[in-house]
Amino acid sequence: MSGLMQVIISVGSKFWAYHTSRAAQQAGYLKHFITTVYDETEVGIDRARVTELRLPDWIGRALRRMPGVNRLVPWNWVKDNLFDLMAVRHVSECDIFHVWNNYGLFSLRKAKRLGATVIVERGSTHPLTQQRLLQEEYARWGVRFPATNRRLLGKQLQELAEADYIYIPSAFVRRSMIEEGISAEKLIEIPFGANLSLFQPALCQDDLFRILFVGTVSLRKGIPYLLEAMHKLNLARIELLLVGHISEDAKSVLAKYSDLFRAIGPVSHEELPAHYARGSIFVLPSIEEGSALVTYEAMASGLPLIVTTNTGSVVRDGVDGFVVPIRDAGALAEKIQFFYENEESRRTMGAAAREYVQQFTWERYGKQVMAAYRRMETA
Repeated sequence: MSGLMQVIISVGSKFWAYHTSRAAQQAGYLKHFITTVYDETEVGIDRARVTELRLPDWIGRALRRMPGVNRLVPWNWVKDNLFDLMAVRHVSECDIFHVWNNYGLFSLRKAKRLGATVIVERGSTHPLTQQRLLQEEYARWGVRFPATNRRLLGKQLQELAEADYIYIPSAFVRRSMIEEGISAEKLIEIPFGANLSLFQPALCQDDLFRILFVGTVSLRKGIPYLLEAMHKLNLARIELLLVGHISEDAKSVLAKYSDLFRAIGPVSHEELPAHYARGSIFVLPSIEEGSALVTYEAMASGLPLIVTTNTGSVVRDGVDGFVVPIRDAGALAEKIQFFYENEESRRTMGAAAREYVQQFTWERYGKQVMAAYRRMETA
């Protein structure tokens, strides 16, 4: 091939792939973007270069609504493998084939046969690390670990093994990869970003001390420890606001602490800034993440944060907020009380978070991804 490099990007969901594809389009590298249902609100990508594979998404949704069938044939196993198999016919000669982990074992093999360099994007920790942490957590709370995770594990591991490079978002993910035997030379660490025009600091309109949690309310996100921390605290005019879908695995824990929080369920991305604006602090006590996007958004909104070491966030301990160990309700309660009693520190750390996160934009992310592409071509 001659001229600019040609890149094919493939993902059986949305994730942050639109930012990658848009950057590739702007650089003149995008040959093809393969996805499920294309989000028409996204701009900056030539629709002529987009292939929609809607069938896997439709079948997956249908299976998810049939619990009996889903127990025998996991919906995401069917959806993701069908996407991969269908994507194979749209993989053509290119310089770089960039696919998200779990969506590309068959398609990346074709790309390799055609001479492409293969990148597998992994937004979470190494699959074995992720499984171990989650199995431990489910066991702690007496919840059955989903069988679907075991079915997906082998494919995830094989994709990572066959990749030429692996894109990861944080040092936490890097450590997990190296500990599980992945060569450091294969790893390319690029932090995520935030939409700084959408997420901005705003003055809260009431005098409640409001602890904001955004994300799936689940064991993976460490919700039991946040609730335990709330139970330890005996403070006036305080509210824990949970924004996000409530997972089945957390419902029994939520029932135990039903008087300690207010849950409003999932909201659209466009509605999120209004909820960040109501927060005094943001707390995410996750057991396992790659680099939680909500932490970037909270920082952009000018909130100080309390996160765990396993959120993979860019939060600087003692500067933008606090980083605490996982599964430590006492540490969460201590830091929440600190912010409750120290409004000036709350404001200072929130301002520091907003200033620091300005270097973590999606535009910068795209430029770093493109720079990594170019280094691969000259290696």
